[in-house]
Amino acid sequence: MKFNITLLFFLLVSFKLEAQIYIQGKEIISLSSIANSTLLTTPNRLTMENAFSKYKILAPGIVNQQSRLVGEFWLFDNLFINIVSRNLMSTRKENFKELRYASGPQGASTGKHKHEYFDTIKTFNNYEAFISYYYSSNNKFFIIQDKQGRYKLSGTIISTNADKKKAEAFIDTLLNSITFK
Repeated sequence: MKFNITLLFFLLVSFKLEAQIYIQGKEIISLSSIANSTLLTTPNRLTMENAFSKYKILAPGIVNQQSRLVGEFWLFDNLFINIVSRNLMSTRKENFKELRYASGPQGASTGKHKHEYFDTIKTFNNYEAFISYYYSSNNKFFIIQDKQGRYKLSGTIISTNADKKKAEAFIDTLLNSITFK
């Protein structure tokens, strides 16, 4: 009997050590616990190990340790997607109009950089989103806040140089696929 308990203990410990990690970071919550998405499904999430490997290829030098990755990751049609989901109580609510003014290059609000930089505030399903990116960048950013004031999602779509336009077109498709519960 004692042997069986000891064996069971070691088996459980070894399974725990082999467990795949799909989400990490302080006060991060799983996207699937607060929202539904036809594109960002739980079975399609990347493990942190796989996400770090992909990150090293698409954005070398940005993150030098797997333990520094935050949020959840997916790979969809060669687009690398990172979502960081938090309760709005654990972070601050963004004023998208102020953020839009403050985050773009100087003169963006006057159209001075309209061929270099893009930003917009849009309403999707049951939330608002702030989308911003430089056309020349492989990184496309968005922030989502649900209208009930419960959750905030920060997202990044990282593409190869060849897929920049595809990433720009994909943002609306991705955001239309998300609905808060």
